[in-house]
Amino acid sequence: MKLQALRIPSGWKVNWNMFYEQDINEENRLYEFSSSTLLSISNIQKNRCIELIWYPKGDLNGKYILEVFNLVEKYNPKKKIVEKVPENFDPEITFESKNRQKIVNKIEALTIDLKPYKQ
Repeated sequence: MKLQALRIPSGWKVNWNMFYEQDINEENRLYEFSSSTLLSISNIQKNRCIELIWYPKGDLNGKYILEVFNLVEKYNPKKKIVEKVPENFDPEITFESKNRQKIVNKIEALTIDLKPYKQ
């Protein structure tokens, strides 16, 4: 099982990747498509985070949901540092598809075309 190849420009950090190069089927639905997040990438300079899920988890009739969140600086008192975290839980952009290649194309386009978010 191979991870999905993605052409992502420099500046993006992969936080989590369980996005595989295969479509959902009866054999893989409870493994490859059961994670709450398939892919999470962020760009600190652009203050953006892109997340990909399959919803409903493990459902053959589900779909990919791709969301873009704006990142803001927030002080973490436990770590005593300022971190970049999602501004809220309302994505700025949402894209849905059952087609993996359409999702790949959208991820690649977003990582190039997204403008920096300014508070």
